[in-house]
Amino acid sequence: MDRRKFLSEMAVFMGCSVLSLDLKAVDAALSFSGPASSESGFHMGLVSRVADIIIPETDTPSASQAGVPGYINFYLSDFLSKHKASEFISGLSATFAQGEFLSFEAAQQVRVVQALDDALNTEAENPTYKKLKELIVIGYYTSRVGATQALRYDPIPGPYKEMKLAEVGRTWL
Repeated sequence: MDRRKFLSEMAVFMGCSVLSLDLKAVDAALSFSGPASSESGFHMGLVSRVADIIIPETDTPSASQAGVPGYINFYLSDFLSKHKASEFISGLSATFAQGEFLSFEAAQQVRVVQALDDALNTEAENPTYKKLKELIVIGYYTSRVGATQALRYDPIPGPYKEMKLAEVGRTWL
């Protein structure tokens, strides 16, 4: 089963909850086969660090190990207009203090990301961070690592057991 078919079927199974996500981001994830060739001013190190704070390495690989920064770079260069990509990159620079974020101690970096995360769905929400987090989550869970190591998939949960209609009384919808 290919990844596109798996995700489509999973979306139907989950009640089309994917519709609430940015469909371009999902389409980019389905089309992503490797990092884009141009960096186009993209803050790869910054995105890698934030992605690893959001999805750190545990018994499964971290977001950067799953190739999420490359996916985000691909999304920005191939799926967004130059104007929208430039807005997003400017938003990253503003949100993370023009790159000073990378010079912070690890604990301070986590506090910054935690504060941004705590502000989600409030009036203080940072739209750039919200979009970045959405891209990180989509990129991770549609990657091979995310789909095969972080998520579990059992195409047939439990053994097949034939039941007679008389035993259950009526059919299931």
